[in-house]
Amino acid sequence: MEVIRSKNPKEEAGMALTKTLQKYRTRPILLMLSGGSASSILEFTATTAINSNVTITVLDERFSTDSQINNFAQIEATNFYKEAMKAGVNVISTVVGVGDMLKEAEVKWNNNLHHWRENNPDGVILATMGIGSDGHIAGIIFGGEQVDFSNDNWIVSYVVPKEINQYTERITPTFTFLRQQIDEVIVYATGEDKRALIKKIINQDNNLEYIPASILTELPSVKIFTD
Repeated sequence: MEVIRSKNPKEEAGMALTKTLQKYRTRPILLMLSGGSASSILEFTATTAINSNVTITVLDERFSTDSQINNFAQIEATNFYKEAMKAGVNVISTVVGVGDMLKEAEVKWNNNLHHWRENNPDGVILATMGIGSDGHIAGIIFGGEQVDFSNDNWIVSYVVPKEINQYTERITPTFTFLRQQIDEVIVYATGEDKRALIKKIINQDNNLEYIPASILTELPSVKIFTD
């Protein structure tokens, strides 16, 4: 794990993602994009690094028909996504339609990820990530119903109480998926609270339930861009 402190962490994170995409451009790539503030690095990610070998999905999903809440809908609105579509990328969408059910959406996304891996056994999975001010990463949030984020499943859906997180219905990759499938990670996390969390992660002064973002220490290639 490498921590890069910068006056322009957003720009540097975007440039790092560009270089990573270029490095693997001849291989199938599953690009898992984080929503929220971490999506802002796409402003500095060159779409010239994107081609038809790339499949875009999200890192985790807020289960909502509201395009201002649903992560995939927010990614769709970016110039990066629009230009990527012109380049012929593939998509694993997690947009929620009226009448969709949480569990069904979990099963569909899980099946699509397994299908991608079966078709691309030598493919590379890249992820952009942020770190929540409460230490959560992806959609892995403790404090609500008992959820086993370390079981054999790749994807899990659950409901978290509003007092824990304002986005209550979640679908997220498990720790198992992150450990077994992710090849490289670009993290964008700024602000005093995030710097304190990063310090705890580096010092391993934590556990996964207390700070889920501690999983970063277990992943093979992680670059954290912060201020």
